[in-house]
Amino acid sequence: MPGMSTSSNAGARETGWLPDFLYTGGRFEPGLAFFADPLGKITRFSREAADLAASCRLNRQAVLPGMVDTYCRVLDRRLRGRGLAAEKAVGLKPEEVREIARMVFVEQLLSGATCVAAFFPCAAQEEERGGASREILRAAREIGIRVALAPAATPECAGEAYLRELEALRLHVQREYPGDECWLAAGLERGEAIAAEALKGIGQYAHGQRLRVLAPLPLAGAGAAGRMLRQLAQAGLLDKRLVAIHAADMQAEEMGALGAARAALCICPSDTTARGQPLGEVEAALAAGINLALGTGCLRQAGLLNEGRQVVGRLGGGSPAERAARLLHILATGGARSLGAPSGALEVGRPADFFTVNLYDPSIAGADQAGLAEAVAYALERRGVRDVWIGGRQRLVGGRHAQQGPVVARFAEMVRRWEG
Repeated sequence: MPGMSTSSNAGARETGWLPDFLYTGGRFEPGLAFFADPLGKITRFSREAADLAASCRLNRQAVLPGMVDTYCRVLDRRLRGRGLAAEKAVGLKPEEVREIARMVFVEQLLSGATCVAAFFPCAAQEEERGGASREILRAAREIGIRVALAPAATPECAGEAYLRELEALRLHVQREYPGDECWLAAGLERGEAIAAEALKGIGQYAHGQRLRVLAPLPLAGAGAAGRMLRQLAQAGLLDKRLVAIHAADMQAEEMGALGAARAALCICPSDTTARGQPLGEVEAALAAGINLALGTGCLRQAGLLNEGRQVVGRLGGGSPAERAARLLHILATGGARSLGAPSGALEVGRPADFFTVNLYDPSIAGADQAGLAEAVAYALERRGVRDVWIGGRQRLVGGRHAQQGPVVARFAEMVRRWEG
């Protein structure tokens, strides 16, 4: 069975896998097995005959590190395909939040993502605060995906009210979710309209608790992104824990400031192009030393590879194969670094978070070792994602999640009730 336990030569109880090709060190390697300990951490790689024989054989499959979605507006999934009327939906019940989140997380796994930043605006009403956060965490645990929970301050819910909620959530995560399956981040919704004193308080709290801060920049208005970055700098938020989102209006000066601060930049191509805005100077961001990541944003579609294909041509010079390798790096390592996630690469000491692709899927059939990275980056269809493991535990089997049927059915029924 996939993921079966084996005993290594060293005598420790391990889980071992042997795919046709393993993506590690920026290239696909044939005939290389890898092993994880009972906690799901990668312990070693091997080409020894005894280890190859003891590993679970992943025939006709290639293994890649799990992708990381750095900015996913999880509750916006309810809007897809439902027109403008859906935007009026307010006051979601706890069970509705959980069903939306479960739908999103299943979609993410189906596309090869193993970690998601769940971003959503905090409720302004005191009685609703914290409820959505707890339901999203429950959904992530039920589906089996890593999540960086990012409740966002808004102009209506900032200051002390927001900080109290963050602290309550931090304690809740610490108590109920030990380990690294989930962690807390801060967010800013319409951050340019949040009072300076409130921004400063968020900066101090985030710095003290070592939280990432996800800050969508304005997509419209000449110079708006630069003005917001200056606000963030004045509040003490422009540092290595900042994840600026969207680059449409960002100039070379702002790119340089982000690079100097060692901040991350998340690009959401589907969001940006749907609003008629340019993607921004991606090559300038790379030149400035900014850590790039990708996000699905408002979830117009839930495939990070599809998002990446909209920017791969902007990822610097070199051959198509070299740009493909840069994209695969951004999708896994760049995303993990932006969120402080433990995953991001298949390396000793990191969790065994990975997905497999079917080498005989029509979209990439015939690709050889040298061309496989390019085939995955440019051509792989979502149906080609076969299995997903997170922390050494299998979450997707043969392109299907164990709870997929009930999750989709309950989500569709919930939407029908709204329409009724």
